[in-house]
Amino acid sequence: MSRRRIAPRWTYTIEDDGALSAPPELLMLGYDRFTEASPLSDHRHERSYEFVYMESGKATWEVGGRAFDSHAGQLFHTRPGEVHRARMDHIEPCSIWWMIVLDPAETNGWLRLEERERLELSSALREADRVVTTEAGILDTFRRMRRALERGEALSALELRTGIVDVLLRVFRPRKQRLPVDLNEALTRLCFRIQAAPERRWATAELASALGVSESHAYRVFREAVGQSPASYIERQRVESACRRLLRPDAAITEVAFELGFKTSQHFATVFKRYTGFTPSQWRRSNI
Repeated sequence: MSRRRIAPRWTYTIEDDGALSAPPELLMLGYDRFTEASPLSDHRHERSYEFVYMESGKATWEVGGRAFDSHAGQLFHTRPGEVHRARMDHIEPCSIWWMIVLDPAETNGWLRLEERERLELSSALREADRVVTTEAGILDTFRRMRRALERGEALSALELRTGIVDVLLRVFRPRKQRLPVDLNEALTRLCFRIQAAPERRWATAELASALGVSESHAYRVFREAVGQSPASYIERQRVESACRRLLRPDAAITEVAFELGFKTSQHFATVFKRYTGFTPSQWRRSNI
């Protein structure tokens, strides 16, 4: 049976609500799939939290001058009134679900919780980690919430309240590390080696040997722990290195492309723009 293709973008806002009212605490719910870097500049959500679940890919967020990396399987959030954006004002290729909910501290009876529960939740959210790794079940939660909004049936509001609570609880219950300690350490060393020499072309057998596992298992380990395939991770590291090298005024763009293992400057420019939203020359002009 073929899988139903999910549209690139879907959103719900509180203004869209019809005959059956969704919980007023749910201000927005959405899904987006980006095949290339897309603009996402400074913005804020007054009196509300935003939660972004990375279904696939990787993104870097900037909040208050700090950068926060998140990859597939992780949940990132911002607090009420915080100015935030994607790194370099562009979100990288990825698939995300996001939810904007009213701050529990704003109103009594928030999501019909008891007062003690509301206050404890509000306090916990203010102290929560920005990025947490979650169990895979959170994806089903977002999809159920979407279906509930699309159906608009009598119990949809209850499903939505349950979904919101489920997402928030996952912020405080991150998934524990599943990799054995020795394999996790080997993966960390491998990532450092890739970062140190992004121009290197790794064969699948070399990656597996570095991790001490089979080739098929190496791909699964890398994707589960890092959130993307080895090829995507290496490509991203090449772009990261290119950004640093392009800060040298005397470095020719073609030279940087060849240094990082790209066969042509055209291919380099295509990959660079897919991750940053800029061509190498545009990026250099805006950063030097």
